[in-house]
Amino acid sequence: MCDWCIKHGEGKLWYLNAKNYARKMYRERKRAELTGKVEFDPLKLIMEQLENALKYYGTERWPTIKKQIENFCHAVHFGQVVPLEDLKAILDIAWPIARITCACRRMVYGLEDEENFYCFGIGVGMYKWERWPENYRGGVEFISPDEAKRLVEEFNKKGLVHTIWVFGTPYIGGICNCEYPVCLGIRNRVDYGIKILLKGHYVAVLDPEKCNGCRRCVARCQFGAIKYSPSMNKVVIDMKKCFGCGLCVTACPRGAIRLERREKFPAIANDW
Repeated sequence: MCDWCIKHGEGKLWYLNAKNYARKMYRERKRAELTGKVEFDPLKLIMEQLENALKYYGTERWPTIKKQIENFCHAVHFGQVVPLEDLKAILDIAWPIARITCACRRMVYGLEDEENFYCFGIGVGMYKWERWPENYRGGVEFISPDEAKRLVEEFNKKGLVHTIWVFGTPYIGGICNCEYPVCLGIRNRVDYGIKILLKGHYVAVLDPEKCNGCRRCVARCQFGAIKYSPSMNKVVIDMKKCFGCGLCVTACPRGAIRLERREKFPAIANDW
């Protein structure tokens, strides 16, 4: 079990603990008024932290910089991959739920707001969304849990990875449905090894007897964890690369892939 489950999970997965969706936003607002810093832009804070670290240490000390960025992110703003079924359970806990535009797609693709409502803001902070207009370009659309579940099912069919994001650990305030290389969290983790985004609590396990080598799962994997073996006419899953998103599971027409809890496998039990 990860550190966040131990510290904030109360005996279960930390993101299924309702307390982690109940940040005292009015206290945070008062603190912001006293300091004069009303807008909270975690991505901007992370980039500033990275720039400052590079200036101080230089690129030759990348491991030190990487660790410093991770420590900062884990205290302020980080994400974790969650499979579809766990995401649905989250949507039954968190309230309110609002559709919002995706900052990553806006920056990478330049998508217009009306085409870009892929993310969700969740929790009491959404009642104050107007105070952070830069973070909520295009406004918000409040929706029911059932509507949100229907949307994430559609996103899953498209092949989008589901992730949750904290805004001041351990308070979860956002859900992203994105892809590599558009998602900055996924890209920083896959390309540079920066643990802004953590692996999920599950890994994909293959039943080779059921696999017929159709390769649908290969096209869905955003993390390079699944390869096709022509000699065996089956796929092979690298569990060390697997993030447990479950996109391969929902794509397999033969039910040849399932998700298992990470802690069942000693070699990857603590690989987050």
